[in-house]
Amino acid sequence: MTTRFDMPVVGPALQVRFPDIARETQPNGLRVWAVPLPVLPVVTILLIVPRGSADDPTDRAGLASVTADMLDEGAGMRDAIELAAAFGRMGTHLEIETRADATFFSMTVLSRFLEPSLALLADIVRQPRLAPADFDRVRDLRLSRLRQLRQLAASVADRAYVSAIFGDHPYGHGSLGTTGSVEGISLDDVRSFWARQFGPGGATLIVSGATTTSDVVQAASVAFGGWDATPEPRPDDAAWTVPPPADARILLVDRPDAPQSELRVGHVGPPRSTPDFHALITMNAALGGQFTSRINRRLREEKGLTYGARTSFDLRRVAGSFTCETSVQADATAQAVADILVELEAIRGASVLTTAELAQAQASLTRGYVRNFETSAQIARATAQLAVHGLPDDTFDRFVPEVDALTAADVHDVAVRALSPAKATVVVVGDRALVGDSLAALGRIVAPVTVDL
Repeated sequence: MTTRFDMPVVGPALQVRFPDIARETQPNGLRVWAVPLPVLPVVTILLIVPRGSADDPTDRAGLASVTADMLDEGAGMRDAIELAAAFGRMGTHLEIETRADATFFSMTVLSRFLEPSLALLADIVRQPRLAPADFDRVRDLRLSRLRQLRQLAASVADRAYVSAIFGDHPYGHGSLGTTGSVEGISLDDVRSFWARQFGPGGATLIVSGATTTSDVVQAASVAFGGWDATPEPRPDDAAWTVPPPADARILLVDRPDAPQSELRVGHVGPPRSTPDFHALITMNAALGGQFTSRINRRLREEKGLTYGARTSFDLRRVAGSFTCETSVQADATAQAVADILVELEAIRGASVLTTAELAQAQASLTRGYVRNFETSAQIARATAQLAVHGLPDDTFDRFVPEVDALTAADVHDVAVRALSPAKATVVVVGDRALVGDSLAALGRIVAPVTVDL
């Protein structure tokens, strides 16, 4: 007999059976992927244009995202207010997001609005107005946002870290750009980027929800059939050489009188397509990906240095990154850095995961995994991963069994290959007068840096 004081028994993970994807490529090169889900009378529409911040010119960081932000400021016969009203009448709104590898346009609407919503989306990508007044407003808003981010230690740390580990690689800057680069962007730059980079070739239209494949293909043909732009060829992924790991160093961004230090520790990692994916994320869950992970227990529970510390892999198309991030009290900065490096070394050394640690990490990943595929929007976002990274259709079906099949030896092996604490870059945003000497005592070069944000 159980009582309310007894912890519930953890049951087995549910297996995922990802729905079938119907694919068709239209004459202009647009890929149309339909995922019928006859449950609720809604559909999620997601258009992926394979151009993102990694396609920014070297002297125009942020151009891709500024261009994307301009597209719904007026298109076809409608200005920005009329576009918003048209989406509002269908009970939806358009979300635009620029990431490193692609730009995403998404919305969820009632199924009966599939055709008019695709028509609006087609206007936005095919015939944006790109008017001077709209550009001035969008750029001013971007500059104001960047000036606000300068005041946030976490944003400064993120920018310094990405720049440090990727250097001049296309992944070496954020999608927002910098104040200097955005100030240098002109309307002609935006118009040129849109004309050169946005086109149906390589783009993918995903529609999931209560519809049929034939209806999706027909509606897409009507809406996007006249989209005949030809984007410039993109360099092969192999041409995007990832820089080698930098020498071990600590980059210190001075923030006088800061009571806390913002920390980033890590290095370049593998791409999403790595065959080590399941072992990597399981290892990460045990190391720093959950509240009970090793690094969080050490820094928060045992030493009381932070409210929380976490690790993560950001797995992009060509490469990725491994990062530990936390904020600690200023006088414990060097101690926290040392503890993080110790834990990174331990998981790839003698401190192999215990049976309990491995089981907890696996359970944290698999027991709720099926909840990621409950709605049309979740299915569309998952399908987008397949499109952007070129993953096989059974990617999500294999997740639970492959994670559950891992052994402690598998996790240790991947930690040895994927983690390089001796070469990890450390970024500290804190009071140099307070933390500089103790950081130098760690035996690494401490280099003062400034951040262009």
